[in-house]
Amino acid sequence: MRKVFRETKQEPAFYSTKQLDYPAHIHEDIELVFVKRGFSIAYCDGRAYRVEEGQFFLVFPNQVHHYTDSSNGDYILLVLKPTMLPNQYELFLKGYPLQATTAADTNTVALLTMALEEFERDGYSTVIEAYLTAFFEKLITFYSIEKGTVSSDTVLRILQYCTEHYKEDISIASVAAELELSKSTVSHIFSTRLGIGFCDHINTLRLNNAVQLLKNKTYSVTEVSDMAGFATIRTFNRVFRKQYGMSPTAFRKQSDG
Repeated sequence: MRKVFRETKQEPAFYSTKQLDYPAHIHEDIELVFVKRGFSIAYCDGRAYRVEEGQFFLVFPNQVHHYTDSSNGDYILLVLKPTMLPNQYELFLKGYPLQATTAADTNTVALLTMALEEFERDGYSTVIEAYLTAFFEKLITFYSIEKGTVSSDTVLRILQYCTEHYKEDISIASVAAELELSKSTVSHIFSTRLGIGFCDHINTLRLNNAVQLLKNKTYSVTEVSDMAGFATIRTFNRVFRKQYGMSPTAFRKQSDG
């Protein structure tokens, strides 16, 4: 998992791009991607989405997100402050979507496209503000929104702690103790807010590290297992095979070819 950083934009960012390649980050703005052509693997609060052509990917303020596998496509990217959408401000401030993607319809695409054309020609204006207000009023009806019961800062603290300590003997209990939270709070965040089990998240972090280590012929497979944080080589082999469909040894040989 790439290191998370906090980003702040004073002005809205609104443009067409051929690829999305941003490290994991968090900000107090709304971020929207529309896939005109191609696809992207997008991550929001630890959950992965394959965003296909004709779909929107919506990130609420203070959700950790990043993108991979998104080259050679056509995308519209919009980042703006929730205060620019007064009708939806409270919704974006106090809620979060149960899913980050939705299919586009003709009306929403037309509104977004007209707003982009105006923006590219004249910059941000009251005309664009009107287009975007209408756009988000339509778009938000396609999402199921849940009122947040846990602050986004708490979610971020948990994710950062896992990223920094996944090589250790880590558990829900140890995370809760270190961050002065209850075990039920940590468990609830993973099951309902992130949509992934705690052990699955830790194993993903370990596997990402192991894949990089396997490319370095200095280390044996057993050493890679230990360096990535797996308790035993047996566990490493089992988890690796489940994820990649082959053993670590086979993966290393395939990488050589």
